[in-house]
Amino acid sequence: MFIKIRVERALLVGLVIFILSSIIAYAGQLTGDEILEKIKGKAAVTRSGRATVNLITENKRGQRRENKVKVYRKVTERIEKQLIEYLEPADVEGTKFLSISEEGKEDLMYLYLPFLGRERRISAQEKEKKFMGTDFTYEEIGSGESYREKYTGKRLNDESFENYPCYVLKLSPKEKETKYSHLKMWVWKQEFIPLKIEFYRKDGKLEKVLTEYNLKKEKEDYIPYKIVMANQIKGTKTIIEILETKEEEVSDDYFTLRYLRR
Repeated sequence: MFIKIRVERALLVGLVIFILSSIIAYAGQLTGDEILEKIKGKAAVTRSGRATVNLITENKRGQRRENKVKVYRKVTERIEKQLIEYLEPADVEGTKFLSISEEGKEDLMYLYLPFLGRERRISAQEKEKKFMGTDFTYEEIGSGESYREKYTGKRLNDESFENYPCYVLKLSPKEKETKYSHLKMWVWKQEFIPLKIEFYRKDGKLEKVLTEYNLKKEKEDYIPYKIVMANQIKGTKTIIEILETKEEEVSDDYFTLRYLRR
C-alpha cells in the first residue's frame, strides 16, 4: 500500500510538472501577432465606467500645468464611446472631447470649446496632431482601434520592465501612410498589459515613450494609476494620474453633441 501511494504521488507530481512545462513551452512559442491578440485594450479604463484624472503637462524647463478632468466610457461588443470633460482650471472648464469608435467605421471625434460655443469635428488629417497641448495625439487619446488592428507584431527577446517579466515586440504599421515607422512594446506576460511603448519616427529617431506605473487590481482588471508620455525630442511630458475610478453603466446621454453644448 505504501509503495502504491508513493507511485501515485510520483505520477501526480510528474503530471503536474508535465502540464506546467507544456504551459511554459506554449508561452515561449507565442508569436508577436498572437501576443497582440491577447493585449487588453488601450485605455486606462477598459470597461464601461467613469474616472477622475489629474492631467499634467510639463515643458522642457520642468514647469507644470495641472488639469482636472472627468472621463466617461461606454464599451459594447462593437462600439466604444468616450467623453473627456475638463473641470479645472477655470480657463479650460467645460472643454469636452467626444470620440466614438464603431467596428468597421471611421472614428468620430469632436472637440467642444466653451469660448466658441460650438463643437468642431476632428478631421482624419488632424488626428495625428497634439491633443489640448499634451504629448498625446487625438488618435492616441480617442481612437478605439486596438494595436492588432493597426500593426503586425514581431517578437524580440524577452526582457523585464520595472521587475515585470515582459514580452518585447516590434510593431510595424499595416498601412504605409502612418506617423511612425514602428513601435517597440513591452507587454507584461501575466496580464498581457503594455507597460512601455516606444514610438519611432520615419527617420528612425525615437520620438516618444509611453510608460505605465502603479498597477492596481480593480475587480478583474489591473489599472495603471500613473501614465507618462514623454517626448524625447522636445523634452516635454504629459502625466496622467488616476484619482478615482468607478466601473458602472454610463448613460448614452454623455456621448451626444447635445451634451457637448451644455
